[in-house]
Amino acid sequence: MKLPVLNSPYSQINNLLYKSYLPQIINSAVEAGLFDVLSGKSLSLRDVAKELNTDEQITGALLRILVAIDFMKEQDGRYSLTVLAEEYLVSNSLVNQLEAVKMFSEGSSPFDGLKQALKGDIKRFSGRMWVSEKAVLAMERSAKAGEIQAAVSFIKSMPDFHGAAKMCDFAGGTGYYSFAFLHENRNLHSHVYDLPEVCSLAKELKCREENFDRIAYHDFSGLEIGSFGNDYDVFFISRFLYECRDETVLRTFLKEVNRCMKTGGVFISSHIASCSNKECGLTIAMVELMTRAKGYPVYKLSVNTLKDVLGETGFGEITIQQPNENIAFPVQLLAARKTKDAE
Repeated sequence: MKLPVLNSPYSQINNLLYKSYLPQIINSAVEAGLFDVLSGKSLSLRDVAKELNTDEQITGALLRILVAIDFMKEQDGRYSLTVLAEEYLVSNSLVNQLEAVKMFSEGSSPFDGLKQALKGDIKRFSGRMWVSEKAVLAMERSAKAGEIQAAVSFIKSMPDFHGAAKMCDFAGGTGYYSFAFLHENRNLHSHVYDLPEVCSLAKELKCREENFDRIAYHDFSGLEIGSFGNDYDVFFISRFLYECRDETVLRTFLKEVNRCMKTGGVFISSHIASCSNKECGLTIAMVELMTRAKGYPVYKLSVNTLKDVLGETGFGEITIQQPNENIAFPVQLLAARKTKDAE
């Protein structure tokens, strides 16, 4: 038998395929209580298996995988969590991402319909997927894993922020960005606009949170004139401009944003952007494919397009913070000052 000459390493494919099993492995560790058992302590393999009432040999094999992916540390035969696992995989952590882990390891895949979508059979996307309590809380926890912190740092760098009195948090969900901004500016009041069902959930879920009395929730019904208030010092928007899929819609929206702001007020957008890191770039490309196949045409926004349309609609003095690739989805923060009324 004459063997073929190999010109590339199959290990690249093989390793990638095996990595695809990691979400199931991690979720099994979560459901077994492994991360909670090791939270804040160091245990031997025998003690871990005893605490979990699991098979020692299989538990050891699992622990070795978690060490290999930097979720665990092993020293002198004792295992402990890395900061990464302690922060995001322990159930009582305020920023745990256990719902995300579960989503990637159970049920149907968002790519199940990819073959049909490639042939043009694309399902109609429904924004109703975001109106359940589970969905809004999952979005909040996801944002707390870096995106909110980045936005707070950015907005605090704006000289006028600490003197601002009124802001709009457009498509703001439960108002999680607003609560973070209000903590930094004690004179600020926020107006959150979102779907009626989301606003109703927000009032139930956030009514006991500090500064709830400084937030007003408004049902959003469409882009008619006056549809989202007026006299704002700050207009903040996160992950909504993707809805403005072409420049005409984006221009119409930003004209209305201009109308409702004070001259000199600051518009701030937080949106997913391209990134230079290869691994991060792959994630963004997969998100793009996933959302397009589900009928949501785009999930990132060209900063040049946004800058051009802002300039056409009365905004200037644009400040941009490049994406932080340590955040799950690298977000680009952009601030623009209203310099004149839109024509």
